[in-house]
Order: sequence, then structure tokens, then C-alpha cells
Amino acid sequence: MRNPCIWCCLVLLTLVVCDSCFHEERRHLMDICDAFLWPAGNPPDWSSRDCCRWERVTCSSITGRVTALDLDAAYPSWYGLLNCSMFLPFRELQNLSLRNAGIMGCMPGAGFEVWSNLRQLEILDLSENELNDSSIMPLVGLASLHSLFLGGNVIKNDFIVQRLSKMKLDILDLSWNGIFGNISRAVCNMTSLRELHLNGNFFFGVLPSCIRNLTFLRVLDLSNNLLMARFPTISFANMTSLEQLSLSHNQLEGLLLLNSFSNHLQLKYLRLSSNSASFQVQTENPEANISSQLQVLELSNCNLNANSGVVPSFLSHQHGLYLIDVSNNNLSGHFPTWLLENNIYLSYLSVKHNSFVGPLILPSKVNKNLSWLDASYSRLSGDLPVDINITFPNLSYLNLSKNFFQGIFPSAISHLENLATLDLSYNNISGDITASFPTTMSMNHLVLNDNNISGEIPTSICTNVNLGVVDFSNNKFTGSIPNCIASNYLLFILNLRGNHLTGSIPTSLSSFLSLQFLDLSKNHLSGPVPSLPNLTYLHLSENELNGTFPLVWSFGANLKTMDLRYNQFSGAIPRCIDETFPKLRILLLKGNMFEGMVPNQVCHLRYLRLLDLSNNMLSGLIPSCLSNMGLYGEFFSFQYGDIVVNVTAHLSNTLHEIFQIGFYREFNSTMLELDREEFTTKGRQDYYKGNLLSYMSGLDFSSNQLEGPIPESIGDMAWLRALNFSNNSFSGPVPISLSNLSNLESLDLSHNRLSGQLSPQLAGLKSLEVFSVAYNNLSGPTLGTKGQFITFGQSSYEGNPYLCGPPLLKSCSTVPTPSIPQHEQDEDDDDKVGDVVLFCGTALFYVVGFWTSLAVLFFKRSWRCSLFLAVDRFSDPLMFQLAMLSRRIHSTN
Repeated sequence: MRNPCIWCCLVLLTLVVCDSCFHEERRHLMDICDAFLWPAGNPPDWSSRDCCRWERVTCSSITGRVTALDLDAAYPSWYGLLNCSMFLPFRELQNLSLRNAGIMGCMPGAGFEVWSNLRQLEILDLSENELNDSSIMPLVGLASLHSLFLGGNVIKNDFIVQRLSKMKLDILDLSWNGIFGNISRAVCNMTSLRELHLNGNFFFGVLPSCIRNLTFLRVLDLSNNLLMARFPTISFANMTSLEQLSLSHNQLEGLLLLNSFSNHLQLKYLRLSSNSASFQVQTENPEANISSQLQVLELSNCNLNANSGVVPSFLSHQHGLYLIDVSNNNLSGHFPTWLLENNIYLSYLSVKHNSFVGPLILPSKVNKNLSWLDASYSRLSGDLPVDINITFPNLSYLNLSKNFFQGIFPSAISHLENLATLDLSYNNISGDITASFPTTMSMNHLVLNDNNISGEIPTSICTNVNLGVVDFSNNKFTGSIPNCIASNYLLFILNLRGNHLTGSIPTSLSSFLSLQFLDLSKNHLSGPVPSLPNLTYLHLSENELNGTFPLVWSFGANLKTMDLRYNQFSGAIPRCIDETFPKLRILLLKGNMFEGMVPNQVCHLRYLRLLDLSNNMLSGLIPSCLSNMGLYGEFFSFQYGDIVVNVTAHLSNTLHEIFQIGFYREFNSTMLELDREEFTTKGRQDYYKGNLLSYMSGLDFSSNQLEGPIPESIGDMAWLRALNFSNNSFSGPVPISLSNLSNLESLDLSHNRLSGQLSPQLAGLKSLEVFSVAYNNLSGPTLGTKGQFITFGQSSYEGNPYLCGPPLLKSCSTVPTPSIPQHEQDEDDDDKVGDVVLFCGTALFYVVGFWTSLAVLFFKRSWRCSLFLAVDRFSDPLMFQLAMLSRRIHSTN
């Protein structure tokens, strides 16, 4: 160059310019700061002169202009509406992140379409907002975009995929929106795609086979949908660029030979868990030869090596796995300790629902990374490892339930300082656990039910202030419930069912603001029930509790389940029950001493679908409005709050998602096991829990002193599955309307005073499995030749002398016309004789009295004069008053 001085000056000038941001962009950044609500009310520190050094801001090292903005978790202050125009001054903006910003849409005239003027915008992250289909449609016009993240919004229409397929995108993320429909074949035209995230939606139908044309894909995540993919029809063999393939929790079918991935040299994540029982994965014969080092392998519920039951042998060559899930496969042999030996970085291991036998042998090497170990639902036996805290010092989740472990509770568990969830239920652990009870402050889910643990409940439980779930049910605990348990102020599930606890229910429980589920049934508790204001599920059956029916100040208005069976409660069922417990879905009061009438207000319990009032002393008529009950009934939803386990902070987003989904699936499964009810139906006591409980509905008023006719309105309760009115004094005919109960499976009207004939329309009850009208006064033909009633024997009709026809041995042509039963006839005759005697006695009294009075007055002159004088004294004033009244009336006129 002819003039080097000029060149040096230009270079120096460029360096000076690039050392600070443009004043115009700095001013617009301050406007953005004022237009957003920042997390915790703390805006970023944007006070220095150079905005390129501000947090959340990135500038070009060449031009000094803003190229990236990170506004995550900053909410637009205008009611969730974004003013997109405020970003237009940043003409070199390449990367804009508005993740988790509560954006519901855009301000009028300032929608996403204005960003078409940002010619360099390549990466846009709008995930975890509240954007819908119409609000994101203008994004299709942003031609410069390469990466678009829209996960976690409220996009619902599958048409959006077809529209976005017209863009030249490298990355498209539409995960966890709830999009409903088919995956458009148009997505196969997006040949430039490197990542496609459609997981967590409601895509259904067959996965398009043309997906294999996307040969440049590195990440394909279609997990957690309703897609059907049949192997080997669908093939990923030519998609050798894949690093992550996630098809888990879809309807996978057919046979997949894992060696079809032998040429995928970059493969890191392989997730193929299925929701279908007709999917098989074979890793042996031929043996899978996975050349890459996997980080995540999920092969749950896929009939893995169904013929041999062996753990995949290719895993012996894998040394970099973070996550292994081979659960629900019926794998056999000894516990695969070598998986832990081979993978020192392993964080998550799930081998549940298999058939491993023998002891749980830990690896010889310490693994500080393992956070999740689930070996439940297997056949492992022996003592629990005594050095588990040394081998896995950072365990957060340990589930060894439903095995055959025995011996004492190991003290090593109490030294696992990060342990948040411990489930050792359904084993044979015995002895006193006081000395080895875990006191770690991180514990929030402690499940030890169905063992043989004895002794008192350790008071050290009160020091675990973060406990949310405690389940010690079906053990041999003795003594009383510790008063200090109220120290666990986060506790929302307490299950001590089926022990030998005595004493009263601690009044300190009334201070719980978080307690929603309480089960103290099948113990020896006595006394009254204290106030428990925030409960949702209450189980106190089979104790020795007493008092009257609890009211709203005892349990609060959120109660959905109340089980007080087999106690000593007395008094009447309160008339304010509908206002007191408006959300009740299950009410079980069997085997107490309640008396009085069934209040009409029960009809106003619109969610109530399981009502058991049997074996009490209730009397009178039953409400005719019962058909109004249960009108709003629905499947039971178990909302027990959230338990957050911070065990995945060091993992990638995908791994973190797998951990979270895994935890909540396990947690919800446990909760479904908790709420269980006993109800008499089909002639036996049955337990209903989980999904079965959501389908069960019934009325049981048996063994009381109820009377009168059975209301015809019962026939309007179409949701009923069980109806038991036996052992009462109901009279009148069997209502024809019962034929409308199409879902009814059990009907017991035995041991009453019902009369009349059985309507042939009852034969329409096609779901009926148990039926009895025995010991009534019914007449006419049975229903034994019709429909479902062919299956019922003589015991269903016995005790009705005037019933005839199959299955009874009496022919209807020989059965006499029904007459009044002898005991009723005797009662009627007695009533008639009593009426005659009463009438005759009264008439005789008046006749004798009248003539006796006349005779006395006739022969006794002094009495006769006194009588006439008394009449005169009474009649003269009366006549005078009548005369004065008549004069006043005439004078007024």
C-alpha cells in the first residue's frame, strides 16, 4: 500500500469502534429492559457504558453490533404480548432467545412477521411459552431462519408441521405441545434437517417410511407419541449420520435386529422402549455389533432377547453409558453387576420387571455418578448390601421393592446423604429400624410397606423435615404415632395402615397444612378424630375410633375419599353433608352405629359414586332424589403435588428429561397403589385401587332398618355397577326402572318385604353377574329363561313361595295365587278386632253416660235447678253481647 499510515489509522479506528457497542443499540437495549419483567424482579446489570459487555448480550467482534440476545424467563410487561418491533434496530441479530417468557402472542401490528426485516436472524428460541397455532404462523416467512425452537407451547394442529416444512431449517423443535394428528409426509422434504424434535405430542398413525430420506439427520426424537412403527418395514439403516434416535413410548411393533445400527458410527442415544407387547428387539443371533460408544440405551418393554432372556452381550464393549434402561423384559440370570463395572460414568440404571435371581452384588469399583438404581419387581434375594453407601455414595433414587430381600434394615442406607427416594416395599425385611433409620435431610419419599419391620416408629423421622411421602403400611409397628411427626411440615402422604399402633391420633396432625393423604386403617387407635383441615383422602377404617360424623371444620371441604368403616362412630349423618364435603367421591361408613334417616342432602353430592352405609342402624325411607347423586362423577385423578428431585443438574437436557419422566412415572404408579377401597359387590369383599377404582361405583344400604318402596329414580343412576339393599324392610314391587342400569354387575334385594311380579324388562341387564331377590314375597314367573338370568341358580329366588319357573322346581301352572302371609293376616285380624272393640266401647260409654245423666236430673230436683241456673248465667251475657254487636253493625251502616 502506498500510504501505510492511512492503513494503520483505519485499523486503529476499527479496533476502537469494535471495542464498544453502538449508542443507538445501547438505547434500544435499555428500552427492552424496561419492557420486560425480569426473574425475581431483578433486571440484568446494564449500567456500564459498553453494552457489548452486558450479561445476556453478545456483539460481533468485527462490527460491534448486537448479534445475540438472551431474554429467557423475562416476561413482556404488556399482559404477555410481545412487541416484535423493538428488535428491529438490531439489524445484525443472529440469535434471539425468548425461552420461558410467558409469551401468549404479539401486539397488533408488531407480530412475528416484522422479523422478516432481520435478514441475519438464524436461531430463534420461543420454547416454553403459551403460543398457539395462529400466533406462530407468520414465522414461516422468516427466510433466514436455520434453527426454530417452539417446544412447550400450546400448538395443537398437525397442519403446522406441513407449513413449517416449507422453511429451509436445520433444526425444528415442536416437542411437548400436544399436537394432535398425523405426521405430514411433507416433513420428508426437509432434506436439510439436522435435528427434528416432535416428542411429547399426540401424533398417531403410521410413521411415514419416507423419514429415511432425511439422511443428514443427527437427531430424531419422536418419543412419547401414539405413533405406530412396524419393523423391519420402517428402517433407519441408511441414516448413518444419526447421533440420537428416540422412538420410545410409541406403538412399536415387529422384530428389530439391533445389528441394523452397526454402521451408525456417531450413534450416542438409542431409545426404543415400546408401549406395545408385540415388539421384539434381538441383539443375539446375529450378535449386534454397535461400533459407536453409546451414552443412552433405552430398551424397555421390547421383549428383549425373548428367546434367551440374556442381557445384550454387546454391552460388554460399551464403556461410556450414562443411562441404561432394560426394564420390563423378563431378562434372567444374576444381577448384571458387570454393567456397573464397565460404565463408571453411569448415572441411571433400571433393570426392574425382570427375572434376575440371587443376591444384589455391587461392583468392586466406586461409582460416584450413579444417581438412580431401580431393580424392583424381580427375584433378587439375600441380605441388602451393607456397603452400598461406599459403592454408590451419591445415590438419589433407590428402588429394590417387590423382591425377596430379607434380614435387617442396613445402616449403610442412613449414610446416603443425597438419597431422596427409598423404596424397599414388598420384601421380607425385619427387625427394629430405630438405630439404622435414615436421617438424611434430602429424603422426601420413604416407602417401607409390606415387610416385617417391628418396634416403634422411630422419632428420628421427625428430623427429616423434607419428607413428602411416608409409607410404613402392613408391617408390625407398635406403640403410638409420634407427636413430633408434625415437624415434617412438607409431608403430604402418610400411610401407617395395617400395623399394631395404639393410642389416639395425635392432635399435632391438625397443624399439617400440606397433608393430603392419610391412611391409619387396620390399627388399634381409639378416641376421637382431631381436626385435619386440608385432607383429600382419609382412611380410618377398622380401628376403635368414636364420636359423631366429622364436619367441615374437622377435615375441610377438599375431601374426596372418607373411609370410616368398622369403628364406633354414632349419631346421625348430618343434613349439611353436601355443603360440608361437596367434593366427596367415596363415602364408606359401614359397620358403625349411625342412626336416623338418610338425609336428602346426600343427593346433592354430585361427585359421589361409591356410597356404603351398610351395617348401621339407619331407618325410615331412603331419599327419592338419589339419582341426582354422582352426576358429575369422573375418573379419579390423583393429584398429590410435586416432588422435585435435583439429581440431574449435571446432565444434558435429554438425560434430564428422561430422569424426570422416569421419576414421575414411578411416583404416579406408587400413588395409584395407595388409594385402595374395600367394597362388597358380587357377594364378596373386594379391593379396588388405581385404575380399577376409577371405574367402580355402587350403593350399599344393606343391614339397616330402612323401609318403604325402592324409589323408581334409582333406575336413572346409569353409572351404577353394584346395588345392595338387602336385609332391610323395603316393600312394594321391584322397580321396573332398574332395567335401565345397563352397567349393573351386582344386584341384591334379598331379605326384604318386596311383593308383586318381576318385570321381564329386567332381563335387559346384560352385565349382571350376581343377582338375588331371595326371601321376599314375590310372585309369578322368575326370569330364569331370559338373557343373563339363565346363569343364576335357585338361591337367587329362594324364600319366595309364590315364585315359579326355572331354576325353581315349581311349575307356574301349579302354584296357587299368592295370599297374604299368615303373620301379616294375623296382624290384620288383630287390628280389625281391636277396631271393633274400640268402637263398641266408645259407643257404650256415651250411651250409658247420656241416660245416667238424664236419670239423675229427673229424680234430683236441686241438681236440675242448678243446671238450669248455670245455663241462664252463661246464656244471658252471651245474648247481651250479641245484641250490642248487632246494634253497632246497624249504626255503622
